[in-house]
Order: sequence, then C-alpha cells, then structure tokens
Amino acid sequence: MNPEEAIEELENATLLIIANGKDWMDERDLPVLKMAIDALKKQIPRKPIGEHYAHMRCPSCNHRIPSGQGSSSRRRDNWCNYCGQKILWE
Repeated sequence: MNPEEAIEELENATLLIIANGKDWMDERDLPVLKMAIDALKKQIPRKPIGEHYAHMRCPSCNHRIPSGQGSSSRRRDNWCNYCGQKILWE
C-alpha cells in the first residue's frame, strides 16, 4: 500500500465515523485520523516553490530549503527541516 492509498482509506474511515459512527472508533478519534492523514501526505514528494536556487521554499510550510547550490550551502535537503515534507528535486 502506498501513501496515497492509505490516505484514501483513512479519509473513508473518517467519513464513516462522521456519517454513522463505528463501535471501534468514535468522534474522539477524528483528530488522530487527521494527524495520520497529514503525516502521510508529507511522505508524498512535492516540488519546492521558487525559481532561483537561493529562494527555494517548502510547498507545505513555506520555509527555506537548502538546494545544494550557491556559495552559502552545498547541502541539499530531501525533507523540510520544519514540517517534514518530502521534497522532489528535479
């Protein structure tokens, strides 16, 4: 199962709880399901925002991401250090 499929299953479970409830879960579990969905979404690589290497930003939280180019940093991060979003470099 990939992250997209897991997200779909968790969203369906959330809708079932909201619609008619389940014996094994109740509305107190909804924040836990949302947190799991949010974490899984960050496992799906997304392109950074920006056109110039010095100004690349995370698509989720908009913090700066080292691109590995330029004089100040040779480090290229594959994950945002602030929110954990996986970064897709092309």
